[in-house]
Amino acid sequence: MVWDATTRGFGLRVNKDGTKTFVLKYFNEGKQRWLTLGKYGGLTVEQAKKLALHSLGEAALGEDPVDKKKRQKQERNSKGVSLGEFCADYMKDAHAGKVTYRGRPKKASTLEVDRGRIDRHIAPLLGSKLVAEITSDDVESFKHAVRLGETAATVKTGPRGVARVQGGDTAANRAVGLLGSIMSYAVKLKLRGDNPVRGIERIPDRRKTRAVLPEEYRSLERALSQLEAEAANPWAIQAVRVLMLTGCRRAEIFGLRKSAIDRHHRCLRLDDTKTGQQIRVVGSAALEELEHVPVDAQSRFVFPAARGTGHLVDVKVFRRACEIAGLGDITLHSLRHGFASVAGELGYADATIGVLLGHSANSVTGRYTHIPDPAAQAAADRVSSTIALRMRGEEEVQSSVIELAIARSSSRSGGGLI
Repeated sequence: MVWDATTRGFGLRVNKDGTKTFVLKYFNEGKQRWLTLGKYGGLTVEQAKKLALHSLGEAALGEDPVDKKKRQKQERNSKGVSLGEFCADYMKDAHAGKVTYRGRPKKASTLEVDRGRIDRHIAPLLGSKLVAEITSDDVESFKHAVRLGETAATVKTGPRGVARVQGGDTAANRAVGLLGSIMSYAVKLKLRGDNPVRGIERIPDRRKTRAVLPEEYRSLERALSQLEAEAANPWAIQAVRVLMLTGCRRAEIFGLRKSAIDRHHRCLRLDDTKTGQQIRVVGSAALEELEHVPVDAQSRFVFPAARGTGHLVDVKVFRRACEIAGLGDITLHSLRHGFASVAGELGYADATIGVLLGHSANSVTGRYTHIPDPAAQAAADRVSSTIALRMRGEEEVQSSVIELAIARSSSRSGGGLI
């Protein structure tokens, strides 16, 4: 809490996710009351202070501002709230942690994406309609409108930033998915009895993510080395290499904090992943690559942003490397698929590959030990070493996992190795 020095009870509440909200603390008939005035950014300090002074005046005249706000909301709901208005309530409650995804509050980064989809797709097409009156036909029309690019636009997001809003199948599916979450929340708040998005057929995603082939690792590494010689962003180059050698998600490496690297246990201790906190085993080749990352003493991130205090977000270097290597259909997520494919080639079971990739697991023991499983560690070493060999174009050593399987099969049959 940051309190104003001149207006008693007026302050700014800063949440753990960084969101800032203007509030007013006052007393009514001896009871302490808290009034939320609005988000910082949506309101300036001067505007919020005027609201605070006005509310204090109402309280002095006997009108409780909190009760008035609740009454106005009930009156609005009884008349029918528009989807545009409800989206504002949805985002406010989501920032407060009341809207959950898989049992956990939505992340700040997810809410930022949600805000963009609301502002650029949902509000322009459906914002004026009442929540209670939206039908499945409206949702179907909305889906095709986004798909056909009716909401396409170029939006300036800052002094240097520009967002190019496009249509397409993926954009339509994501927008319909968020609309479904918003309508589910409306059902929960009893603003309507059903979710009109339920039963809407999603557009088949024609985008295919393929794995990196053995010879393509060498081509990509050569391209990265060329960009390195041309003085391209060294953190972006090293981030791509680490992604190849770990199979991590892009956000997990781009946002990797220095404190998350546990060299003693040869793992990454990730505070925030798609499936929550995780201990992610990494191979020796990946840890060695991390040692080569230039250190920015002013940043808490392993891969700092080119500007500001944040972490790496730019993928231009990767795209340029793919162009040089002639790999136009490769994405950063392809590196994750490639890691899994190499693990499969080496004979590891799906369960082991899932551990290496950080898929959700329900192991009670795993939540208590806080150290990586030795078998998983050995697998990570083997997979990352194999990929490192392919990146260098060196001849691969036959996997000990496959050798052991063949030897056991031979011993059972009494024959020799073929």
